Amino acid sequence: MLDIKLKSSHKKRSLMGAAAVLAVTILSLFLFPLIGDRAEQEYERRTEEREFENSVGLGGIDFELMDALRKGSYVLYYEMAGFEGINQKAVQAAMEVWAADFESWRNEVDYLAQTTDKMETNTTREIGKLLPGGLGSEELKKQYQCYFTLKYDEYGELSIENVWGSYEFGIEDAIVKALLQTNRRNSFQDLEDMYLRNAAEENGEEVEEGAAKSGFSPKNFQMVFGIPKSVEVASYGYLNSNYWYRVLLHGTNGGYLLYGGSLAVLLVVLLLLTSNKLWAGTVDYRRRGRWYLMEAALAGILVLLIAWDGFAELNTQYGATFLNRSPIEILRSGSLEQILNLLEMAFCLFCLFGGWYLSLAVLRPLFALGLLGYIREYSLICAICTKGVSWIRSRWEQTKYEVSHVDFSNRTIRTIRKLVCLNFLILSFLSFFWFFGIFALIVYSVAVFFLVKRQYDKVERDYRSLMQATTRIAGGDLQYEDRRDWGVFEPFKDELTKIRQGFSKAVEKEVKSERMKTELITNVSHDLKTPLTAITTYVELLKDESISREQRAAYVEVLERKSLRLKVLVEDLFEVSKAASNSIRLDLMEVDVVNLLKQVCVEHEKAFADMGLELKWKIPKEKAVRLLDNQKTWRIFENLFLNIEKYAMPGSRVFVEVTKEQEEASGAKEENRQGEESVQKDGSLSVVLKNMSAQELHVSGTEITERFVRGDTSRTTEGSGLGLAIAKSFTEAQGGEFTVTVDGDLFKAAILWK
Repeated sequence: MLDIKLKSSHKKRSLMGAAAVLAVTILSLFLFPLIGDRAEQEYERRTEEREFENSVGLGGIDFELMDALRKGSYVLYYEMAGFEGINQKAVQAAMEVWAADFESWRNEVDYLAQTTDKMETNTTREIGKLLPGGLGSEELKKQYQCYFTLKYDEYGELSIENVWGSYEFGIEDAIVKALLQTNRRNSFQDLEDMYLRNAAEENGEEVEEGAAKSGFSPKNFQMVFGIPKSVEVASYGYLNSNYWYRVLLHGTNGGYLLYGGSLAVLLVVLLLLTSNKLWAGTVDYRRRGRWYLMEAALAGILVLLIAWDGFAELNTQYGATFLNRSPIEILRSGSLEQILNLLEMAFCLFCLFGGWYLSLAVLRPLFALGLLGYIREYSLICAICTKGVSWIRSRWEQTKYEVSHVDFSNRTIRTIRKLVCLNFLILSFLSFFWFFGIFALIVYSVAVFFLVKRQYDKVERDYRSLMQATTRIAGGDLQYEDRRDWGVFEPFKDELTKIRQGFSKAVEKEVKSERMKTELITNVSHDLKTPLTAITTYVELLKDESISREQRAAYVEVLERKSLRLKVLVEDLFEVSKAASNSIRLDLMEVDVVNLLKQVCVEHEKAFADMGLELKWKIPKEKAVRLLDNQKTWRIFENLFLNIEKYAMPGSRVFVEVTKEQEEASGAKEENRQGEESVQKDGSLSVVLKNMSAQELHVSGTEITERFVRGDTSRTTEGSGLGLAIAKSFTEAQGGEFTVTVDGDLFKAAILWK
């Protein structure tokens, strides 16, 4: 509920802030016509005053322009005539200074310069017609706002001729006449002498008084200047552009006051909307989302505080566009173009005031969080620096870790490279301090010594841990494990762990092998002793001549059965020994596995029927031919069925499944008279036999395939424990896989030929 309340409060304050910005925008639009009327009245009044001053010859002039053009006549003259016959270095130095003053106007003002034998101009206009004695041109008067000719006689005396001027405020030739009045020969002489003396002193030369008259002023030289109408010439100290003069008047007649008052009103509204007292403590000063806007807010406030002229310019544009009509009159006019222009003006004002309000809103938490808290929460630069420091610290920790955990297998060169680069950067930084860098190097060397000493001590401790672990393992303590960090020897810990685990497996395997040997001897002794004992006993009984003929026949039958069992046991031992020595000889031929499996099953049908076992067959209809040894494969199936016969639960079901996968040879085709037929080859073939055990099985599927391992641990049945071991050996000898799975009482034997 509190979260919903906070969100609702924030939404209300946002809407009220937007409403305040909109209200100030609308108020400004309604006050613009009043400000515009006052500005236009003052503009007309000042225009009248200015025209009156110009009519009596008091109009101001652009002295900088006229002075630059007068200096430009000297620059052009010496560019055309050279510096022969004068104090060349001094004059050339003066010309460099004057050329800089003339350069900004050289491409703005049209000119034509003429000596006795040369002429130079920078325009394609027929400005030569304006030279004294020329024909003049009404067309040129339309292109220029002013033109005149500066003429120097053979003594360097200056005269101004052929003057014409026309400005917006009716100034005729007042500018040029004023120039003539303020630049007579004497003032020229003094100015030229001053420049010449200053330039000569800089070059270590002496110049006599009056040197300018003898050689500095141009001789037999005239040039005409034409000031195009496109060039803005300041006069009477006003701005260069009439437009910006009007902007200034709009600002001074209420525009600046309206802008400042609007910003102040929005500031007060923001303070009211962010007061926890007025909003019952629901104002949240925390930064929202991922944005860090402190720098943007400060920049926005700074820009909008100095945007006085921009606001006054909007006021001026409003007056020029709508002729100072009120917004209501504009809306009533029904002109779509006027309405769109008004909306565009309103949008600009809304963005202006909205930017101010948002900037203040972002800066507002400063008073609640404090300077440091606000910088940490809102400053992008602080966030970057914080993350940068964290990154540098993490890189430093990583470098320290790499130095103390050198991997001698593959990363040594990279670590050394990092250390060399780091040392190079430190030494390069210290070299900037010159003499003080020596003391810094001493401190750095001492620090390096202690760091190396500390690292050496750690390496020594890690080495002792390594030696202790190897000693314990060598002493037979295969369970010892040191979890401490071994530093540079950490890679050896993994290797020692592998050695310890390898030794443990080897010992476990050896113990298991010894146990199996013991069990083998015990089981073989038991399995051999049982029939031999019976044979010996019945031989003693047969020696008794008093027994009847029927008893003697029964004893002979027992002897035959026991001898056959002993024979089978010996043969099984022989087969197992051959399998263990990999000396099994295979007579491979094409064998139909399904048919062979059925043949073996036929021999056990009577025994299965006596036990009440029901066989469930799931075999393919077609043949399953494989390249196998027929006798060895028969023995495999025989042992499996014998195992079922001995250990299956009576009255249960036995499942026999044969699965065959066919693979069609890609692109292999054989042509014959009937056409083309695809050639097939046998894929994988699996044979699975499943039955329920009569006794509970306490061994795993892997253990039961070992030699002399039987399902009944009491060994009361006639099995030798070699049947499954032989079946597995014969299967593997023919390239197959033999697996046994025990799941509770379920016994599953699977053969797979790929």
